[in-house]
Amino acid sequence: MNPVPLLIVMGTILTLLAVQRWLIHIGSPRNKNLHKENISQKPKKVSTQPSTITPLNQRPPRQRGRKLTEELSVTGLNEQNINSLKILIDKQDTVAINTFLAFNRPGFVEIDACLVQLRRQKENEAPPSSTQALLIKLLEPLTKTERKLLIGFNPKSTRLISQDLISRFGDHEFDLYFGHYTAYPQSVTLHIPPLDPNRKILEYLAKSRIARKGRHIPLNARLTVLKMSQLRQMAKDLNLDKKFTRKQTATEALATVPGAAVLLSMQYVIDDLFMLMPIKEDIILVKHEWSYLQAYAKMLSGLTL
Repeated sequence: MNPVPLLIVMGTILTLLAVQRWLIHIGSPRNKNLHKENISQKPKKVSTQPSTITPLNQRPPRQRGRKLTEELSVTGLNEQNINSLKILIDKQDTVAINTFLAFNRPGFVEIDACLVQLRRQKENEAPPSSTQALLIKLLEPLTKTERKLLIGFNPKSTRLISQDLISRFGDHEFDLYFGHYTAYPQSVTLHIPPLDPNRKILEYLAKSRIARKGRHIPLNARLTVLKMSQLRQMAKDLNLDKKFTRKQTATEALATVPGAAVLLSMQYVIDDLFMLMPIKEDIILVKHEWSYLQAYAKMLSGLTL
């Protein structure tokens, strides 16, 4: 029997079954949807309508600092400090306000902005705003020098008067202590007896290491309190066969001779000797900044809260 016809029939049947399975597969709902998605998916349209974001110039202005008065605000202070400042302003205590400003370094938003405007303002310009009018009124009691200092001072400049500097110069008595410091020469031995009214200030400066006292001063520097005639007599007493014509030469030579410190202590009590040391801050710039704070304190004392 020939098997070829049978094989042909079987192959045909298998082919028809394969075609049937394929037709059933592509005709299912899931594959129809997939087919539609792949063929008919269209890109989304981009909206051409203008954005509804509020322009920056239409946004309400951001409040800076905390309210000091209805028109003025202050930065760098908490509510407790603001209340303390208000009390000082009510008392018109310019010295205390000055110290408060130096310790806390607050910023007065509207006042500082108006000072900048006054610095740039020319004659015959538009009339001042209500805040500028208030500032002009506050400036009236000040002297011409004080007004010029306030308007011309750059509030963004480097601040030299720090809390550390204030504490080294008497804290709340900074003005007094720093004033005495600048009145004396630096690196010069001073004789300040116990009954001297400035003795308390020198003692404080010695504790703050702004001044040296007694044995902390080199012997050759301590000897400078003696007059030239006293130095020559000391040289004779110490059997130093030298004739001195210059004080510096005499003190340096005598400081190397044993017994010079004992002879000096017979004329001056060693703890009555002081020497002011130079500070890293520029004294002239510190004075300028302190004068600015004094003028600002005087201006604030005129506020009505």
